[in-house]
Amino acid sequence: MAGIPMISTRRDAAGSQAAGSQAAQGTPMLLWLDVAPDGRVLSADPVTREVVGPAVHDGGVFLVEPRRAFLAALDRADDCEDPVPSVLHPDTGGDPALVQVNILPFKPGRIRIVLFVEPEALADPEPTASPLTRREHAVLELLAAGYRRDRIAWELNISLPTVDLHARNLRRKLSALTTSEAVATATRIGLVRR
Repeated sequence: MAGIPMISTRRDAAGSQAAGSQAAQGTPMLLWLDVAPDGRVLSADPVTREVVGPAVHDGGVFLVEPRRAFLAALDRADDCEDPVPSVLHPDTGGDPALVQVNILPFKPGRIRIVLFVEPEALADPEPTASPLTRREHAVLELLAAGYRRDRIAWELNISLPTVDLHARNLRRKLSALTTSEAVATATRIGLVRR
C-alpha cells in the first residue's frame, strides 16, 4: 500500500513478540507519534516525520505488521475502563534500525507510539528543511544562542512582529510545533553553528 509505512514484527511459537538479536552499540534514539485508535496519525515530532515518511503528514495511517497484533494493541491502549500499554519488537530481517515499538495509552482517543531506533541507521540524514533566508538564519542563530524575542529584534534592528514572522517561518520550514523544537531540529541537521 502506497503511503502507509509498514513495520514488521515477528511472533515466536508461543505467539508473543520476540526481540531478535540486538547488535547495537549505542543507545536507541526515541521517536514518537500520536495516533487515533484507527492508526490515523494525529501528531509527531519532526525527526519521526523524516523517518516514517509521508504517512505522518496529512493525517496518514501508521501501521505495524502484523496488523492484527498492532490493531489489538491500539484497542487495548484505547480501552476507556482499563487501558493497557503494549510492546512490539521488530522482525530484525525487515528493518534492523527499529529496535522496539511501545504503544501507550495517552488520553481518550489518542495513543502515543514510541519508536526505539538505532541512531546508526539514521546517520547523515539529508536536511529536509526548505532553504532559509539570510534573516531567518540570523534569527535562528540568535534563538539558538538563547536570546529572547525582544533582544533579537534589538540586535537585528527589526520589529518584534517581524521576529515572530521569522520564527513562524522557521517552525514551518523545519516541521516543528514550537520554536525550541525548531532550534533543536536545526541543530540536529547542522543549520546552526555549535
